[in-house]
Amino acid sequence: MNARPAAALALAAAGAALAVGPAAAQPGPQDRAREAAAMLTAAGYAIRGNQILNGCGRPARPVPTAVDLNGDGRSEAIVTDVDPACYGPAGAGASVIWRDPAGRWRRIGGAAGRIRVLPTVTGGWRDYTLDAPGAQPVWAWAGEAYLLKPASASGPPPATATADRAAAFRAAGFTARAGRYPACDPRQEATIEIRDLNGDGRPDAVVTDEGTNCFGMTGTGYVIVTKEASGAWRRLFANAGIPKFLPTRGAGGWPDIENGGPGFCHPILRWTGSDYAIVRWKAEEAGACAGRR
Repeated sequence: MNARPAAALALAAAGAALAVGPAAAQPGPQDRAREAAAMLTAAGYAIRGNQILNGCGRPARPVPTAVDLNGDGRSEAIVTDVDPACYGPAGAGASVIWRDPAGRWRRIGGAAGRIRVLPTVTGGWRDYTLDAPGAQPVWAWAGEAYLLKPASASGPPPATATADRAAAFRAAGFTARAGRYPACDPRQEATIEIRDLNGDGRPDAVVTDEGTNCFGMTGTGYVIVTKEASGAWRRLFANAGIPKFLPTRGAGGWPDIENGGPGFCHPILRWTGSDYAIVRWKAEEAGACAGRR
């Protein structure tokens, strides 16, 4: 008997993770497949034909688990991939994804290892830790995403308040107009995703901008800003393209970035301590990066 392709297995598992809630609300098979693909993409995987690839570009069989983290009756998902060659000593990597009010799945947390959800609650969301022996770190909700709770803290991490969000936008070079942050294309609005990118327990933010006038055929750009120990936000890096954060890391724990855009050859960027620099190229098709170093 032939085994089903890895992509089909993972998509079926992700579709099954959606089967929570009133029966009348359940989507059909095609809708479940589309939703499952959106879930896996949000969790950081790429679907290539009959394969699903993790952030290291290796074949993966991610397993999604449905869990209602914020008690609203709708399921979030924890997507786990086991691959020691990609995730190192932890052996596995997990992403926490949430479907926002607009119906789009996005990543709101994650960890190197397997995640165990805790009964404790911060800001209306359940905390989580690593499913491993001994004392483990705890992640808690910080208003926009999960952040690592400092080991010395008895309470929750500082909330990402409206003022913090506004400061991150300002550090990225955006000015509010009538309560919104216009993108390069004034018909669009810049978006922000707050998360702890380098694992230092403080929030960082990725601000995404849109407009061919600024970014050419790519049409998209991004700015990474970080909150320092002093509480001030500063601009770390800006580039044209669509960032995909990888499990491999550079100086200071900052994740490598696959810088997506037009074509089939994308640079992989690594933080050097002062800037993101190209360390290699990733070909989406055989020969696409010929001549690149």
